[in-house]
Amino acid sequence: MKILEKGLVCGLPEASGLKSLTFPTMEVLPSGRWLAGFRAADRKKDGKQMQAMMTWSDDGGRSWVPPFEPVPLPPIGGRPGNSHSLYFLALGGSRVLMVINWVDASEPESPFFDPQHESLKDTRIYYSFSENEGRDWSAPRLMDTGSAGGPVPLTGPPMSLGDGTLICQFEINKFRHDPKPWLHRSACLFSKDNRNSWGDLSLVTSEPGMYYWDQRPAVLRDGQSLVNFFWTFDGRQNQYQNIHRAVSRDGGKSWSQPKDIGIYGQPGRPVALKDGRLALVAIDRREMPEIHAYISRDEGKTFDEAMLLETLPSERQDSRYMKMQEAWAEMSRFSMGHPQLMGLGNGQLLAYYYQGTLPDKTSIRFIRVELGK
Repeated sequence: MKILEKGLVCGLPEASGLKSLTFPTMEVLPSGRWLAGFRAADRKKDGKQMQAMMTWSDDGGRSWVPPFEPVPLPPIGGRPGNSHSLYFLALGGSRVLMVINWVDASEPESPFFDPQHESLKDTRIYYSFSENEGRDWSAPRLMDTGSAGGPVPLTGPPMSLGDGTLICQFEINKFRHDPKPWLHRSACLFSKDNRNSWGDLSLVTSEPGMYYWDQRPAVLRDGQSLVNFFWTFDGRQNQYQNIHRAVSRDGGKSWSQPKDIGIYGQPGRPVALKDGRLALVAIDRREMPEIHAYISRDEGKTFDEAMLLETLPSERQDSRYMKMQEAWAEMSRFSMGHPQLMGLGNGQLLAYYYQGTLPDKTSIRFIRVELGK
């Protein structure tokens, strides 16, 4: 692997006051256009102003159109909401699917995560389509996630299987009024009718005391198998563990028990390469934060190639051993994270992430990487 260039997703005016840019997403369209999205907020933790925004580049990331909110999200049950994050999936030609997280904004002073009750603000999923490469979007439709029984923060972009089935990935958390203990779950919903409806909930992880956060799945070359990586926290021993991996051989309907892959950190979106290899990216914050890219030849069981992509000269941002409430609070202090990968073709990958010197002042950055053989 070799770094070819580094760049910045830019164009948001300083006067906006939205200086905390996180939850990056990118997608390359058949025309070569790069779509990019992110959450823009006045501060990272429980910001008073928050908006999921998008932009695009038609020249390989050298210039970007001014970021904008693609669609306003309507209230739910009379309650206003903020758009928290968004993700894209190219559907061929000029057509694009977008999923967007709506977060209840009716009580702006209350925290997104309530450590006392281990609950999350009501979080839902809307979806919308563009027929012109992201310039305009259809009216957002609310995805039916009632079978989840809790808030559903998105964990990444939709995916398409070889038979055309679409998968929406998310986590299931706990509503504030729910008296039961918090059982964190990773899950998927499926669409088989031209993307007009979603159903058939599939649980990816559901283990008491274990938190398989930030699932990062990828569809493999056969179009039916998926491999999934998790940022893993053991709530019974109060410590982070190595990244874990699970596999589905039936299109995401059932999953293997997650297993340790021997790499520490928070994983990002992987890419299944055309030659059968798998690329993974992860950030390790135990010392100073570092982002590495890894290559596997056995679907992510082991990795025989690694390269350092980025370092943030700072104190460590991962205490590793802590209680759940401390772990959640620590996330708000991260100033580099959410590394992801996107395949560009021609033997190249794009790694993208947020980074800044302060948690409340971060930007979306990318690194173009040549893979080699």
